[in-house]
Amino acid sequence: MSNARLDRAKVPPDLWARRIWVPQSGTKPSLVEVTDRKRLQYGAVIMLLGFVVVVAVKALNLHWAFAVSFLILEVIGGLYIAGGKRGGFYVLAQDGSLGEYLGKNKPDLRSMRGTKVRS
Repeated sequence: MSNARLDRAKVPPDLWARRIWVPQSGTKPSLVEVTDRKRLQYGAVIMLLGFVVVVAVKALNLHWAFAVSFLILEVIGGLYIAGGKRGGFYVLAQDGSLGEYLGKNKPDLRSMRGTKVRS
């Protein structure tokens, strides 16, 4: 099992390390799942705005087309969160920093155990 630990001081401040994947056996490196903090915040605000408007439209018994148009806004917020170039999976370097970028696609994690990032 890998003994590398994430050093938060070595993670850029605009990124948020969400989860660490540690191999259960073997020599595979540990992985870190990272999200772009600003994209997450902006996308969440867009989605929340869309949700509030949909609820208001329903409460005021307005035409359903208004609700559908703001549901589209929620989808746009979700797509914005998922976008970006820096979020995804990284190899955890031995010094605790983010190593090689593996991309957005989830790698094979079946032989790994996921843990939350501790402060």
